Amino acid sequence: MSESNEEMNQDQKKDVFFETSPAIGSKDGIATLESNKRNLEEDSLENNKNKLSKINSHNNSHTTEITDSHFIDFKIRLLRHINQTLPYEETKIYSYLTETRQEVSRILKQSIIQKESHSAIMVGPRNSYKSSLINNELRYLSQDHSDQFIVVRLNGLIHSEQTAIKSIALQLELELKRLNQDQTTSADDSIDVSTGSLTEIFEKILKLLDATKTHENKDGSESAKVSVVFVFDEIDTFAGPVRQTLLYNLFDMVEHSVVPVCIIGTTTKLNISEFLEKRVRSRFSQRVIYVPEPNDLDDFVIASGESLSPMIPRTSDDEVVYLKKWNDKIDILLKDESSPLFLEVHRNYETFKSQTVFRNSLLPLVSGCSNFEELQDAITTCKAITNYSINQYQNDSTAIVQTLSDLELVILIAAARTILKSRDESTNFNITYVEYSNIIKSLNARIPSTNNLNSTTDKILDNLIKLWSKEDVKNVWETLQEFKFLTEKGAMGLRESSLAVFYASNYLIQTTTIPFDLRTYNMQITLHDLRGVVSKSSMFYPWTQL
Repeated sequence: MSESNEEMNQDQKKDVFFETSPAIGSKDGIATLESNKRNLEEDSLENNKNKLSKINSHNNSHTTEITDSHFIDFKIRLLRHINQTLPYEETKIYSYLTETRQEVSRILKQSIIQKESHSAIMVGPRNSYKSSLINNELRYLSQDHSDQFIVVRLNGLIHSEQTAIKSIALQLELELKRLNQDQTTSADDSIDVSTGSLTEIFEKILKLLDATKTHENKDGSESAKVSVVFVFDEIDTFAGPVRQTLLYNLFDMVEHSVVPVCIIGTTTKLNISEFLEKRVRSRFSQRVIYVPEPNDLDDFVIASGESLSPMIPRTSDDEVVYLKKWNDKIDILLKDESSPLFLEVHRNYETFKSQTVFRNSLLPLVSGCSNFEELQDAITTCKAITNYSINQYQNDSTAIVQTLSDLELVILIAAARTILKSRDESTNFNITYVEYSNIIKSLNARIPSTNNLNSTTDKILDNLIKLWSKEDVKNVWETLQEFKFLTEKGAMGLRESSLAVFYASNYLIQTTTIPFDLRTYNMQITLHDLRGVVSKSSMFYPWTQL
């Protein structure tokens, strides 16, 4: 269509040229011919320039699309690195966790490759990468030894002892089908694992484990035994006051089972061995692996750099160029103690001291950038990290106290006062309500009451503070529990001695029979802390000290 339109335009120009041109032989006619010829040449040049500009713009857009695609690949890799979802060979483990990783790797290799039975418990605070280290080593071993071990995962926050046994049976059955390529033996077909009493289910589990003694290779030869790896998250929840049947049977299996069994548990309890019964403790190998934290600011800065700097893979050169520029940029910023990135890392170390919080703050920063220059500017200014940190600061106890109503605040102050007055640093609802009543009565005693002189009746006008009933204050008490200011005594994690564990365990048994008013609680905020948070203009400020 465009070519036909151009031909029509040229024909029209020719018609106009011949209609308007004067006599050929005259001087005016010759000048007119030359001017019309120049006009035609200029029009053709402009058309060619327009075509060239269209071609160049198309080529430029094509090159920007290629560049953007490489940046998108780099951005996806960086986000996967921050979320720790890259393959094993591209996953970075923090340098301060090297020794712990080697210990976990040694235990799993001895169990899976050398067919030995082991048990160990990893102890560390929340978000200290206990489960990540275990999962990372299992991914590595599954590359070459996937048909030599079975993994059974349990979580104390999800499973009770009864549901855990059924979950073990179900996971073993599914893993055996995977190993045998959905061709189970006749012995397995006759076993309905998930039905029956707990004792019967556990006997069926042992039969299934006996069925995993050997595994046939594809060529018909008999290979080594299949190891069973149990991964217990929050293993301390299975070490409760009730008989620890599950742990006893599993630890006993480590010592006497023909099948290689490896049990690795994770917990936040430093004295986890105090929770175990004597019979369980005697069968436990007493191998406790402590997961460390960064020793000082230098280690924390190195870990932050590792969180930001992905490993350079063997991929296309364009993506590698982005990775090298990004890693060099991070090294320069972290070495400069005046850079916003270093200051944010230092602030994190002094407040949260958490690489998880730092990685979470990086996600909006990286996700919101559409090109590499914008990403470099964002990491240089660190505005997204600062905004995220400010948002996290507002979630602490100090910010929550500032949002409490007057009734909630006075109940919290009353509970903190009773904590200081008690011998065992515990309180309950009845004691707190008595303290609350004394505070309100003392405040009302200082408020003068007046009579209305214009009224015929002796009606007293007062501005007294209302003393709420017990039923109303119970709702406030439950609200303070939801805010984690009050923790029930049996739910406290750290015990100083085995006797304290025993008392706490017995208390947990009796909580169903103890009335609501008499249940004992511990405070997560002290009266001294409240004095620094409560405003001096508040009527309850004088009561923040004894």
